[in-house]
Amino acid sequence: MNDAPRDELDRLFLRLVRAVRDARPEYLSRSFEVAELLAFVPYRAVRTELGVETNDDYAHVVTRLLAGERGYLFADDLMQDDLGAELASPNPDLAAYRAYLNARVTLSQEHARRALEAIGPPGGEADDAGEPAPTPPPKAPPQAVRQLANTVAIPRPFIPPRPSATPRPLDPEADAPRRAARPGCRYCGQQLPEGRDVQFCPHCGQNLRVRRCGACSAELEPAWKFCVACGRASSA
Repeated sequence: MNDAPRDELDRLFLRLVRAVRDARPEYLSRSFEVAELLAFVPYRAVRTELGVETNDDYAHVVTRLLAGERGYLFADDLMQDDLGAELASPNPDLAAYRAYLNARVTLSQEHARRALEAIGPPGGEADDAGEPAPTPPPKAPPQAVRQLANTVAIPRPFIPPRPSATPRPLDPEADAPRRAARPGCRYCGQQLPEGRDVQFCPHCGQNLRVRRCGACSAELEPAWKFCVACGRASSA
């Protein structure tokens, strides 16, 4: 930045550099999208500082910045040529820059360095009137914060009592011992008929009296400990 009186373009660049430094300092040396640039310097937040009265005035100075005026930004030549032509036309389309929201821009290293020198360190930069910003109050040391927290009684949140459970109606069969259900078929898992001597599964037809190998399904003799077909140990 130079010592000449600043206009709205200079002020916009200063505000942009300050916002980038505070929020995403890596963008001081890296490219980022136009949409992110607009989020750093939204109209409602900067209109007073820039001295613009309408949204069109804001769009005009943003277009000047994106078009590469004064070399504050480096960007795609197509975008900068297009926006430069719009600014030079008798009736420019001030919303043309919105067609390039995904385009990437890079801050000029030299201009960013000068802007940071003009802004000063965080917390000490000048406000809109040129006066130093008020110094924030000093933070209490962590040890003092912990001591204060230990001396303050923190009220416990109120937890309403849980409603008592509604008693269940008496069921004469509730306390009666339950008969163990017959296990399901070991082949298909389906329930087997109760109270009957079941030799074959009514669902898959497998012979339930025959032992079979769990690996190859070969039939096993009752006394065999290993399968004669695949050598796997029998499970029973």
